[in-house]
Amino acid sequence: MTNADPDTERVRELERRLALAERARIAAEEEVAELRVELAHTGERARVAAAHTERLLEGLEVLGEARDALPLFAEVLRVLGDVLEFDAAFVVGFAPDVSPQIVSATDPRLHAVAWPGGAFTDRVLAGKTIALFDLAGHPEWQAVDPELRGEYASALHVPLHALHSQAMLVCLHRRRGFFTADRITRARRFAALARQALRTAEQLVDLEVDRNDAVALSRAKSRFVASMSHELRTPLDAIVGYCEYLLESPAAREGPELGETLGRIYLSARILCDLIGNTLDLSKIEAGRMDLDLDTVVVGDTCRLAVITALPLAARNHNTIRVDLAPDLPELRSDAGKLRQILINLLANACKFTEAGAVDLVVRADRSGDAPALVFQVRDTGRGIAPEQLAVVFRPFARLGPVDGRKAGNTGLGLTIAKYLTELMGGTIDLASEVGVGTTFTVRLPLAGAA
Repeated sequence: MTNADPDTERVRELERRLALAERARIAAEEEVAELRVELAHTGERARVAAAHTERLLEGLEVLGEARDALPLFAEVLRVLGDVLEFDAAFVVGFAPDVSPQIVSATDPRLHAVAWPGGAFTDRVLAGKTIALFDLAGHPEWQAVDPELRGEYASALHVPLHALHSQAMLVCLHRRRGFFTADRITRARRFAALARQALRTAEQLVDLEVDRNDAVALSRAKSRFVASMSHELRTPLDAIVGYCEYLLESPAAREGPELGETLGRIYLSARILCDLIGNTLDLSKIEAGRMDLDLDTVVVGDTCRLAVITALPLAARNHNTIRVDLAPDLPELRSDAGKLRQILINLLANACKFTEAGAVDLVVRADRSGDAPALVFQVRDTGRGIAPEQLAVVFRPFARLGPVDGRKAGNTGLGLTIAKYLTELMGGTIDLASEVGVGTTFTVRLPLAGAA
């Protein structure tokens, strides 16, 4: 036996090592390829998860902004369509002693579905998410219109439960067996969005019922209070009338103490008249029973009557009321009583928030522009209104600053009613105010009459 050639042995060794290196290279390439595939799958899963999260956040935003039940379900179905990839879907609602109703559907034709119910539906409502790979032979689907049933090959049924109601989400696809285990799992996860929509819809319905009940109760209250207007005002008017009569009597003029006592009674009665009057006027407004009595208004007389009514309030805070009527004021066709009430409310408001100052009533005709108007301005030298309070001045029951309503006779309704009456007569009311300087209310009434 001869020894092998050393060069031949080295060649064989090199060939063996090259074969091992080649196998290692191939194994490394296969591993790299597998890693690339896994990375691609991971990236796709991350992309899908991000898309699903985005859809979920969009759905939650829809729920948060919901104000009406039907558009709410339509938006939720739109969001779920991106996630579950169905061709069409509908939500069928169930209630005791009532046939199942289609609450919302992506295809208008699905609203005509008369869902029959049965053992299969009971299983779904008991909490089972069930996919049907073929609708043709299913008993409950046999009751659905054949043309519509024939358009879709598979369906996924998802239970939805809320506090007072039950529903079922039905997802449809034209491909047979479309709803695989992965899609069923996804449907279970995202069905929470549809369930929350059902709960939100319940809350919206409850809120609407409560709101309607509250509105009906408020209207009934307003009608009752408005109908009591005569019964409440007549005794107070009698007290005011008797006080005026007694204040003019010789006994009151000759007895200072009696005159002072009668004056306090008169002022208190006037304030009470204004408080009750404003409350009754607001009730009439809420009940829709405030009407206009149109006639020719003598502006000067109306202004003087308003000032006479406001004088006791001015005297209470040691204020002076000054009247500046432009000469030759045109007659106004409007409601004299409503105009007088507007001016009384504005003058009373100025007197309440001014102490030892002046309140001016200025009336001018403005014939400039296309809308000639009669302009009434009530100016005071009071404390003014802070800028942040200007937005609430005309709101019902708004009180400007730390005023004791019990002492000032303030209900927070005078300016609200003045604004409503002004607009009822086709006019506008604006205000300008500076803290520490005073406030000016400007009422413009069209000379052509009420709008």
